Amino acid sequence: MRGKDARWLSFKAIALYLLKALLFAAGAAAAVTFFFSWIAILIGGFFFFGSRGAWRGGGYALALAAALASNGPLRGFDEITGIYPLFLAALVVAVTLGLYFLFLLLHLALGRVKAYRVFTAGLKEKLYRPCRPTLRRRLASILLFLIPVALWISVNVNPAVIFDNLPAVLWVQAPSTVAPGDEFEFQVQCWDRFERISALYGGKVSFSLESYRFPGGEPLYLVEATLPAEYSFTGSGRPSDAAYLLDNGKDNGRRAFRARIDTPGVHYIKVSDSETGRSYYSNPILVAAGTERIYWGDIHTHGIYSDGSGTPAHQFFYARHVAALDFYSLTEHGEIIQLGRNGLERYIEETNRAYRPGEFVTLLGMEYTNHNSGHYTCIFDGDRLPEDPPVYAPYIGLGAALPTPFELWELLDDFTASTGSRALALPHHTVVERFMQDWSYYNPRYVKIAEVTSTHGDNLYEPGHPLSYRGSTFPPPPGTRGCSITGALQMGLQLSLYASSDSHDGHPGHDLAHTGAWVGHQRPFTFWWTRFDKPFPGGLTAVYAAGLSRREIFSALENRRLYAVSDHGRPLIFFTINGTSVGGDSTLRVEGRETPRQIEVILAQDGALTAPVTEFRQPDWKATVEIHKNGTLLASLPVDKPLAAVRFTDTGPVTGTSYGRENCVYREGAYYINEYSDNPVDPAALHTGGKDFYIVRVVSENGRHSYIGPLWVEVAP
Repeated sequence: MRGKDARWLSFKAIALYLLKALLFAAGAAAAVTFFFSWIAILIGGFFFFGSRGAWRGGGYALALAAALASNGPLRGFDEITGIYPLFLAALVVAVTLGLYFLFLLLHLALGRVKAYRVFTAGLKEKLYRPCRPTLRRRLASILLFLIPVALWISVNVNPAVIFDNLPAVLWVQAPSTVAPGDEFEFQVQCWDRFERISALYGGKVSFSLESYRFPGGEPLYLVEATLPAEYSFTGSGRPSDAAYLLDNGKDNGRRAFRARIDTPGVHYIKVSDSETGRSYYSNPILVAAGTERIYWGDIHTHGIYSDGSGTPAHQFFYARHVAALDFYSLTEHGEIIQLGRNGLERYIEETNRAYRPGEFVTLLGMEYTNHNSGHYTCIFDGDRLPEDPPVYAPYIGLGAALPTPFELWELLDDFTASTGSRALALPHHTVVERFMQDWSYYNPRYVKIAEVTSTHGDNLYEPGHPLSYRGSTFPPPPGTRGCSITGALQMGLQLSLYASSDSHDGHPGHDLAHTGAWVGHQRPFTFWWTRFDKPFPGGLTAVYAAGLSRREIFSALENRRLYAVSDHGRPLIFFTINGTSVGGDSTLRVEGRETPRQIEVILAQDGALTAPVTEFRQPDWKATVEIHKNGTLLASLPVDKPLAAVRFTDTGPVTGTSYGRENCVYREGAYYINEYSDNPVDPAALHTGGKDFYIVRVVSENGRHSYIGPLWVEVAP
């Protein structure tokens, strides 16, 4: 029996050791994650306070590794080192634990040396003598362990985000276009200072109109309309970081109302609020018969199936009912979605289920994530996605199904030919050094629009360019050329401008990452490091479309019937040159090089506060309408009223432009558009073919930027 007992005890000891090893390994994996590194702290505490010897020290090393891994990216060391946050966290954990295990090996090796044993025994005596009573030793252990805990809390917990859900401002959202006499729905939301819905809001609101004749902008005083009666919101008794998820029979800071406006024109719904004592403007509403509708959407975001936050069901609910979008695409990373079981199939099913023709359009999409040649968000107009292979770029552990964009184009060719679906490939964060766009891989069939702004910043010009007012995250070295959208246009690429959020925080159409709500305990939770380094508000895209279906929205995007804005604002913008507007090839053909070009921009500004909404001020409607020609600023025209028609005549000759051999890099007998490109080009081919291009950028004094164009002008043969 003694032998059996000994074997049983030996087996139990081995099993316990293996369980501890597995638990420690789980802690090491958790230490690499964004918010859930608290699991590593917890496991480290379990070993530190519940074990002895090497396990006890390992517990402390694990907790310290988690704390240091959190502090690395969140303190900006990823930008200093140039290491991607996920890899930086993994490196910190590996180095910290590696150093501890190296210390253990040295300790075991030196344990055979008598002098070392005497030294360590004396050191323990000196360390433990002041703490010899049990209580003191426990207090000393607690204080020691509080070091990694405090380090972790310092960057992962924001008490204000947890407790401050107080009302700050109202946001009033209505359709951009309605027919006279048609009843429509609009929303009133109360936001806290982090731009989240305030569950605590209990103010009384009343409604009025401010109206203007379209397009002249003269005030309208006799307007026939039916507006809601006064209403008192019912708020929750407790703050909430996700008030829209509460189901307690109260408004919780968000309510829909119905109205009708019979008089044509541009109208603003003004909402007076008893709680803040202020009045708030809606976005402009164009009431007109027989006009194309304007719809708003976000076509580049990420959720829990890749490196973002929130399930597809949450994303679609938020996009439709909270951000009040008309169309939306959840575009997960193709290489990451495959890591989960049946992730691609579940994503397709959820996206198709959320589609409601005439009410809410969802577009299937997948992001091609090639850090060498640039990222492309691929969206489709049908109910299927490429699956064999799916859309994905080289990635560790998955091989290189589509190692360059050339293989991506082949995949899209095969898929569209076999299914009848249409596809677009959308470049984004083009000027960010980590993912810089290589325009030499351009394919005009799929690359028709490019993301001008997102949570990563502005891509119209390179960050160091004097016309890049907003900049971008992780810019390339000063003097880098050939990565901006303007650079691509100078090369002759036919691109129009859209904007998206590139949200990773589970709030499509109105991301919160530019506020303090990027922290991990803001719902929906995330494992990934991709929502803390997004200091810019995400943008939206408007399309002119005949209806709200997948085919109609996709056609508007494909035909470049669109414009873009840098945050949640929804202005009205119409841009023409000699009567030609954006859409199709967006090209005006003139008789001669000297033919005057009459440029007209009709702008109705959004009265909503720009992001971030930290300071309230009534709109003063001050803005500048900039006209950019061939990558230079042609004219800056001031605006100081809600609705304005701005005109400018360009009498300069039509000359066209080029990227220029001087901007290329000569390397090993070939030319490249810049030092980051690996695809040779012919510099003589990088030009517009004699055509000029015009872009309009509206720079509002409150910080909102809006973009439309380009329109091209060429001399008829």
